[in-house]
Amino acid sequence: MNILSIIDSRKWDIVSYQALHIAVQLQRSGHNVMLMCPPDCTLRDKAAKHNIPVKFMTFAAKMGFTDYSLYDVVHFYDPASVTPLMLKKIASSSKVFISQIRMGGPKTLSRVKAFEPYVSRFLASCASAQEDLCAAGIEPAGIFIVPPAIHIARWESAMLIKPAMFLKRPYKVGTISMDTTLREQELFLKTAKEVLKVLPETHFMIVGLKDERLRTMARDLQISHKVDILWERTDIPEIMAMLHIFVKATYNPGLSMSLIEAQASGVACVIPRVRGLSDSVIHDRNGLLVEPGNSASFAAAIVSLIENPPVCHTISKMAYDQVSFNMSVPVVTNLLCRLYEDSKAVAGGK
Repeated sequence: MNILSIIDSRKWDIVSYQALHIAVQLQRSGHNVMLMCPPDCTLRDKAAKHNIPVKFMTFAAKMGFTDYSLYDVVHFYDPASVTPLMLKKIASSSKVFISQIRMGGPKTLSRVKAFEPYVSRFLASCASAQEDLCAAGIEPAGIFIVPPAIHIARWESAMLIKPAMFLKRPYKVGTISMDTTLREQELFLKTAKEVLKVLPETHFMIVGLKDERLRTMARDLQISHKVDILWERTDIPEIMAMLHIFVKATYNPGLSMSLIEAQASGVACVIPRVRGLSDSVIHDRNGLLVEPGNSASFAAAIVSLIENPPVCHTISKMAYDQVSFNMSVPVVTNLLCRLYEDSKAVAGGK
């Protein structure tokens, strides 16, 4: 098949990650894949390293003035990149797929609903995203859940050393956050203080946004000697290899690439019960779910894992299996290919 994948984002985030790694796997499977993205985005440079051809997202392209008939499938990885003129032009000759990876607000979902006559399949990243699309009035039969993909081989080395890591003391608990409001990081630090009251030997780590106020917060809580603040890093697999427990202290619904990476690394995860984030986690099986925004609830879950190493290890192994079996790039790409082929078969049968 000839496939055009469109992502209109300048950031390197969970959406861009999906577009790139699925394109690489599709190309390895013998398909012809083209990425369309802004000329000044990170995705362009990463695509070049993998020999994935790139077209630039221009105003003319958004208005439909590009020959989209060259492609059997045009896949939008973010509804924000869709314009009505562009969509009408594409749908006249190609099958259209739209992925809803992030959680959408009412305005976004209303806009996506208007695209329904031209779209072959809507792809929801999780059950909550599927519910949102259905609530917007989109026909459920046209919505499929396609989970986010991860290049799991990059994280397997961390997983392999976890049995030995769970024998080491003290336990290390970490989080990754780029929250510019610092609410997530503040909640994590308050959680750390609660844990240290019970288990004073525990160590903590914050990776992500560079902001000196984090050090001030840790000092004000009198726990700075127990918290490593590392800012943004490029060696996240090595970071995950050092952790026993990963905490995602978010307040907001949506998916988290760092959570998926932690699970793929065999790190036991403690996360809040928020839509999207907790969709694939079964409490006490492949993670622990806690009350959002409640440091005492987070702390109690962390303490329970540290005090029960076999349970902690079992949860981490089940989290890894969940990601490996359902979210590896080859698995997700195979699912997408079946949906692409099915859409062509339906059209051919009409």
